[in-house]
Amino acid sequence: MRKKMKRLAMPLAGLTLLCASFAGHASAADGEKIHVRLAWVAGGVDAPMFVAAAKGYFTEKGLDVDIVDGNGSTGTIQAVGSGDFEIGIAGLGALAQAQQGSGADTMIAVAGLLQKDPTSIISLKGSGITKPKDIEGKRLGTDAGNFEDGMIKAFAEANGLDMNKIKVIMINGGGDRVALLKGDVDFINGWANPDGDKVAERAPIEPPMLFADYGVNILGSSVIVRKDYLAKHGDTVRNFLAALQKGKADAAADPDGALKILMDARPDSNEEGIKAEIKNMPKYEHTTASQGKPYGWIAPEDVTLTISLLEKYSGMAPGLTPAKIYDGSYLPAN
Repeated sequence: MRKKMKRLAMPLAGLTLLCASFAGHASAADGEKIHVRLAWVAGGVDAPMFVAAAKGYFTEKGLDVDIVDGNGSTGTIQAVGSGDFEIGIAGLGALAQAQQGSGADTMIAVAGLLQKDPTSIISLKGSGITKPKDIEGKRLGTDAGNFEDGMIKAFAEANGLDMNKIKVIMINGGGDRVALLKGDVDFINGWANPDGDKVAERAPIEPPMLFADYGVNILGSSVIVRKDYLAKHGDTVRNFLAALQKGKADAAADPDGALKILMDARPDSNEEGIKAEIKNMPKYEHTTASQGKPYGWIAPEDVTLTISLLEKYSGMAPGLTPAKIYDGSYLPAN
């Protein structure tokens, strides 16, 4: 932290800061232009990037970064793939499926921002559902998309459960939480945050049972780039990730400051929602295998697990290898 200067030194300090300010603006304007497309509308997971931008960490690395909201991983993957954006934020699982689905091998992830899937079993307090086996004989409320993605089946298989002993009730349009609160179903499968939080606002819940803690984890939000861009601009990607790590460190040390920065950048956002996301996101930034590693580092075994789950339960074509989908060599070591 800067020390306070004596009154006599203030005019000179002001001139120095003014010159530094102009130099900073000039540096940003002259820096390498990088267009980044987020996976969705800016949220808590994106706070480190906005902090890095606001505090000049990208500028220090010679980058002029423009952050644009997205409307889903698929759209971001397409936008980066077409060359409209140099860098994107998208689910690694979604990237794997897109590669196999289109037969293209043009993009790769270089960092994992959310590595622990927040998908979970959510039930009310007193439901008796505290371990996987407890959902047998109970009623599951879910929408078609959640059921058809195969992950509830993967959860059942990984934990020796008989799906025939679970009554599945299809509830579309986001009505599963209402059904749970009304007692029409015994549990739902949704994200611990924010779905579990929204239920907990109305009634006490059991601690959400994360699929990721029971053998089923699909890697989430990741930094993606085109392979041809990476081959020509490796240092740019390294510098971007280094600045992002600095932004993450500051956001972790000062969540309220990170919230203010993000709200200044996106004033129409739901401040309470963003605050909750910034608070909860650290729970999902590492798996057991990547715990203690630098922000963004992904364990190879987690990539392998993601691929195998998608192939077995989501109908993804076989043949994708971890090296085709993730390269962690551009991340700073600390």
